[in-house]
Amino acid sequence: MKTALCLVLVSALTTATTKTFFSQEQALKSSFGDKVVTVKQTHYWTKEQRARVAKLVGSEKVEDVRGYHTGFSPLKEKNHPVCTDTAWFDQRIVRTKAQEIMLRIDAHGVILELLVCAFDEPIKYKPSAKWYDQFKGLQLDDELQLAKEIHGVSGATLTGRSTTAAVRELLAAAQVAREDTTVHKNGNEATQ
Repeated sequence: MKTALCLVLVSALTTATTKTFFSQEQALKSSFGDKVVTVKQTHYWTKEQRARVAKLVGSEKVEDVRGYHTGFSPLKEKNHPVCTDTAWFDQRIVRTKAQEIMLRIDAHGVILELLVCAFDEPIKYKPSAKWYDQFKGLQLDDELQLAKEIHGVSGATLTGRSTTAAVRELLAAAQVAREDTTVHKNGNEATQ
């Protein structure tokens, strides 16, 4: 009887460690605020674009399709809303369960914010907010790696690796998407 009770308690505690902090909609609203309108876009990489993302990331293992949200300020320039920045979501396995992050990036590829939307691993493997904050203000370069610009985190090494890999891929995707965006004569942006 005691063994059965212990198993129930362990199961309940394990289940209780799964945390969803923000839905994607809540994360966007928290980051952009009420006055910015976000528009969801999907980018289907061509072979050439995918190869560019992979080269920037330093890994062949990159997503073929990426969704992102562009923020538009109510301030208008020539009767068109002004694009503020973009938010990219990534969900990937840390150890055996997923973490979902949102990365908000400005027009120059600088990280404005990193939000953890969900963390399905036991909460003891989730680094502190201070650890995640070290990504703010960074851009994609060779130094954006663990043990270089990103400090490791004791007890959550796999989370550190997974998060850093996700950030690098999102920054690379944003850079390739920016490079392939053309502005038409009427001022509307379209992705090739």
